[in-house]
Formats: sequence, C-alpha cells, structure tokens
Amino acid sequence: MNNSQPLLRRLLIHKRPLHHHYYSSTPTPSALKPGTPIPGLSTILPPSKDPNDSTSPTAKPRSEYPSWVSELTNAPPTLAKLRNMKMEEASDQDMRRYLKLMRRNLIKENNAIAGI
Repeated sequence: MNNSQPLLRRLLIHKRPLHHHYYSSTPTPSALKPGTPIPGLSTILPPSKDPNDSTSPTAKPRSEYPSWVSELTNAPPTLAKLRNMKMEEASDQDMRRYLKLMRRNLIKENNAIAGI
C-alpha cells in the first residue's frame, strides 16, 4: 500500500472497527498528596452508619494504585499529530481517535454550512 495516502483513506480501506471512547475531554486533576481527603466523593459515597465517623476517602501513595491509573493523566494526541503520524506507527487506539476527530470536524463543517 502506498504510504503517501492520507491516514483517513488508509483507515477506510482497512475498515477497522470503531469501539468505545478511550480518551476523555475533561481536564485532568493534579495529583493529591497521600492522606489528602478527596473532594467531591462524600456526595457519591453512602454515609457511614457510625455517626461519629465523618472521614472522607483519602488519597493513597502512587505505589498502591495499579499502573494504568498513571496513564490517565496522559493527554490524547491532537488531530495535527495524528495527521502527521505514519500508518505503521499508529496504534488502533490512535486510528480510532483520528476517525473520531475527523467525523467531529465534518459535523462542525456541515453545521456551519447549514447555519446551525
């Protein structure tokens, strides 16, 4: 296959399946020091049955979390980076993200043309 073709065209030729979202667009919070109460979880977790126990969940040291938790703070690649990426270097996750961002741009362009 010719690698000079745009990535989108190469992806459409391969017909790779599209699945779930792997990246979040929400901003990543900064790391909390171990022992710091985690804000916002007291409204999600059920209250303790002991009325004297008013402790909220606290952050643990990094070593106590699974390895994938630290990957959550990595920013997803931008459309510009994905466009410049070679097909051989792109993972399936990168390819899905590229298609997602391209579809989003197409929707925005069509909405702008329609005056929405």
